[in-house]
Amino acid sequence: MRMRTALRVLPLMALYALNPGPLIQGPMCFRGFARPRTPRCTLPLGMEEHIELIKELRKDRSAPVDSMGVRAIHNTSKDSYETLVALILSTRTKDSATYETIQVLRHHGLTPLNILKTPALTLTSLLAKVNHRNRKASYLREMSEMLMNNFGGRVPDQEWQLRKLKGVGEKSALLYLQTVTGKVTGIAVDAHLHSIANWLSWVETKRPHQTRKKLEQRLPRTLWGPINPLVVGFGQELAREKQKILHKCMLSTQAWMNQIKVEAGKRRDGS
Repeated sequence: MRMRTALRVLPLMALYALNPGPLIQGPMCFRGFARPRTPRCTLPLGMEEHIELIKELRKDRSAPVDSMGVRAIHNTSKDSYETLVALILSTRTKDSATYETIQVLRHHGLTPLNILKTPALTLTSLLAKVNHRNRKASYLREMSEMLMNNFGGRVPDQEWQLRKLKGVGEKSALLYLQTVTGKVTGIAVDAHLHSIANWLSWVETKRPHQTRKKLEQRLPRTLWGPINPLVVGFGQELAREKQKILHKCMLSTQAWMNQIKVEAGKRRDGS
């Protein structure tokens, strides 16, 4: 029954990838998913089945978040300060731009003390590729000063302490803890996860913090960490790589069809 359901829904997802209509409009398109007048997905599946299908489509880990997201940045250096800076810069910014900017900052010298020594105009110019660079330059200076004055230059490992830092909100604090310390204290909900969760009718909410509360009630704790990169990558592919996700939909459908044929043959041989 599960395979039959998948065979019905994968072509629907493929059609959506080809013709998303007004939902896909630009880099920040997913903000529109949760608006009251936005059409909601009517796929004949429950939340668990949706997640399994998204896992199937994401198993190649080829979305930008997989190679240039905050986790990828952390894996190249294991530096907690760099990871926190990447999270601050990543807000409303493409992963590719965040990744490139971190390389620029590394070359410049990415430490709290060096950021504080850097003139404001120079720091802003180093952030040329990220959105809201003036504001984020100010965040980095204030955050670095707080680390030096209150935490001995080290990044704290408690959510309440992280959220006291300039530019660090709920989502960034949760992602930092998951990425650097392995602590999963909640679901990190960004625009992608909030919007797609509403589009797939997992929740019906207007704000990310409401989505977090609802998802934590419905999802097993083992999914609290993986659900963000899983859905974010799915959203990135829907928005920017329609042909690739369509191809994966078709391959997945063919794989399930082949499996059904094999099982049917086994039943015939057994009988």
